Amino acid sequence: MAVREQAEMLWMDEGEDQTGFMTAVERSRRRRQLEATQRPALEQERSTRREQPAHQRSGTRDDLAAALERAATGHGGARPLSSGFTGPLPASDEDVPLVHVVEARVTFEDLVLTAENTTLCREIIREYRNRGRLAAYGLRPRRRLLLAGPSGTGKTRTAEALASSLGLPLVRVNLSAVVSSYLGQTARHLERILDFASRSQCVVSFDEFDMLAASRDDSDHGEMRRVATVLLQQLENYASDNLVVATTNHADLLDEAIWRRFDEVLIYRMPTQKQIAQLVKIKLRRFEYKINQEQVAQTMSGLSHAQVEAVCLDAMRAAVLSGAELLTTEDLQSSTAARKKRFREAGKSLG
Repeated sequence: MAVREQAEMLWMDEGEDQTGFMTAVERSRRRRQLEATQRPALEQERSTRREQPAHQRSGTRDDLAAALERAATGHGGARPLSSGFTGPLPASDEDVPLVHVVEARVTFEDLVLTAENTTLCREIIREYRNRGRLAAYGLRPRRRLLLAGPSGTGKTRTAEALASSLGLPLVRVNLSAVVSSYLGQTARHLERILDFASRSQCVVSFDEFDMLAASRDDSDHGEMRRVATVLLQQLENYASDNLVVATTNHADLLDEAIWRRFDEVLIYRMPTQKQIAQLVKIKLRRFEYKINQEQVAQTMSGLSHAQVEAVCLDAMRAAVLSGAELLTTEDLQSSTAARKKRFREAGKSLG
């Protein structure tokens, strides 16, 4: 049986929880089962490839490149999910989906967070898992989180990692469909989203939250002032224990009253050189490399987490296509310099 077919059978096997996908423990068990069943076939495949002429191995190298892309980005083709929810997905008045429900693939092993944010995330996960115990004492877990910081510093992926750790689907809000110029429509969309999310266990993710919650004092659009007011009320009255994670690149634009509606605020910053070195190690973990981590981190200084990842992907793609056996310090420095040059020419600085 082909490896891909075995994987599909494991996906479709019984044992999925009521939300329609596997818990973290179940995923781990199936991963070990899949690896055990694949091992003999993979060893045979490697042996066969070694005996092939170089021109016949190009297809395999292309497959490796695709696998590296999925592994490095943490996006293995996330499967849309809708099971476990009562009723259809919420839609706008124009019948455009207001949310996308996906299986979370990113884990905290894929991220490099500050010690403070790592501790906060662990505490939040622990509280959610023990919410029944907290309820016995009249307490509730922290469930409304605001993640603020520069673009590309890991806010959106933290929301996905929280969902992955809790074994819950991720409900991503489609802001382009939520915001409307028609009177009252945006507010109705928000009500539909939170009502939908409250009917099942999930993690709700609002990216670019400042689009909805900009300061009412600064807004010259009457509808958006009403939206901010409705959003305040919705967050205040949201009764579900589901996590609501809002992210913003512009915390200074948020309405002052919004901050009080969140149980916890996590602040994100550009990575230090030590964090860059850790992130490079994570992104290259499935690739052979021999690098001077200090030199690489110094070269990448000023890049965001997302840009560090992009540089690593550039270098890995170039190595795969050139037939190189391993990545070097020079490869990463060259990719960094090339990316910085392109952004400078576009009028943007990457440090």
